[in-house]
Order: sequence, then structure tokens, then C-alpha cells
Amino acid sequence: MSVLPLPARRAPARYYCEQDGWEFNPRYTEGACPICGWTPEGAPSAPAWLALSRKVEWDLIGLFVLFIVLTFCAVIVAHAAHLRIPFVGVR
Repeated sequence: MSVLPLPARRAPARYYCEQDGWEFNPRYTEGACPICGWTPEGAPSAPAWLALSRKVEWDLIGLFVLFIVLTFCAVIVAHAAHLRIPFVGVR
């Protein structure tokens, strides 16, 4: 029976900022103290895709997609009811 080696220890998940007496987890604060901005050495930070996704207004994108889908459904229903929609399929 072989023994598997233990994985290497990770850096501590929580850090203590001596400037303001605040304990924080840098994974959720983009690698820095949320009060003063101090960054501990070797602290994990958020990946680039996560930082970018936090800057995007997802509610506006969702509303735009909903508008497009509902407009598409309205065109399909109007076409099935043989209604003439101005500027759509003009001959």
C-alpha cells in the first residue's frame, strides 16, 4: 500500500492589516485591504475574468437580451396571425 504525499500548505486565507486593525480575506477584496488598500505579499487575488465581470452591468445586458427575445416572439406571433408589420418584410 503506497502513501500519497500531502499537498503543499496554502497561504493563510485571512490576513490582518496592522494599519487599521482589520482582518480580511484577499480573495474577496481583489487582493487588498478594503479600508486602506494594503496588499499582503503572496496573497491570492481575483482572476482577470472575475475582475472584468464585476465591472459589467449585467442587468442592462439582461434587459437588452429580453427585449430582443420578446421582439422576436412578437414578430413570430404577428407573422402567424397574418398581420402586416411595417418595415418588416416590406415588398
